[in-house]
Amino acid sequence: MLKIEHTICPTCSVGCGLNIISKNDTIVGINAYKNHEINEGRNCNNCTDTIELFKNNKEELSEDYETILNKVTDLLNSADKSRITVICSGRLNNEDLDKIISFTNNQKYNLITYEYNFSKIDSDILASYEEVEKADKIITIGDIYRNNPLIARRIIHAKENGCYTININNHKNLTAYNSDEFINLDAFSEVMDTVKSQDLTDNTIIVVNKVSSNKQYQELVDFVKENNIKILPVLNHPNSFSVLEKTTPSTIHDLVEKCNNSDILILVDENPAEYVDKEIGADKKIISFNTTKKLFQDSDVNIPVRAWYEQEGSFTNNEGKTQEFIDTIQDDTNELKTIRMVFDELENAL
Repeated sequence: MLKIEHTICPTCSVGCGLNIISKNDTIVGINAYKNHEINEGRNCNNCTDTIELFKNNKEELSEDYETILNKVTDLLNSADKSRITVICSGRLNNEDLDKIISFTNNQKYNLITYEYNFSKIDSDILASYEEVEKADKIITIGDIYRNNPLIARRIIHAKENGCYTININNHKNLTAYNSDEFINLDAFSEVMDTVKSQDLTDNTIIVVNKVSSNKQYQELVDFVKENNIKILPVLNHPNSFSVLEKTTPSTIHDLVEKCNNSDILILVDENPAEYVDKEIGADKKIISFNTTKKLFQDSDVNIPVRAWYEQEGSFTNNEGKTQEFIDTIQDDTNELKTIRMVFDELENAL
């Protein structure tokens, strides 16, 4: 029997709505949620690709949780707490994130988050999607059209209303081809000099999905404040906004250094190999919470957990809008636990 349930796309931080189509408790497809205020009945290829990943690579329980938790407990009890590090990101929903923050504080473990050099900013300079559509000038940094098509749609609407668009990047890209002006950088570190050279209107918005360092991002934020304009950082994961609000993300250098000084790494639905060139797991014990088989394979203990569409929770998007979602499958025979359920049991065991 086919069933259709509404949820939130887990691909990026835009916060689009979609419908999961399932048959006999298995995803068979998706379609766009027609009345959703953010994507208005459209989903991009990034969303489709993510759903295909879950359809084809869903993690399964290979042994019982009691056996898994006994292994994890033995490992954690054998190590100095100061040399145990948990790594997570905006892939987690708000409820799992809150649990992990509480867990690491109680256990006195290290907590690392990495959000691609972005950090928390004041809400008064944060542009809404509606404001993007009404801007007079939009400066895009990075490739918004390729990576965040539903934000690009808002920019297209602004252009139809007479907005002038400028793209800044270190290579020609899809956003550049669709902008009124393209500024090609020799190096991405030149972004700030280029931004400062632009003529601004009172209704200028900077839309950015790529920064070379947190220092560069802070300079960009300061520039926005000084010129009384607004900025929309398009973050990497569906709940990155909450991560920036509730933690202090690390730089790559700090992340590598902390991992080098750890004996045990706990990766929670996260794979540092996506953004760290160096091998950080060598000579360390790896405990990995996974929703898909392809996330992290080289772990000493693998803990399969439920994906977002198999549980209740919430994501907070770029605008700071929190949206709740439900268990779209509602499979009574599903043996997998949520991340917070496993951490609850682990905390009791410790």
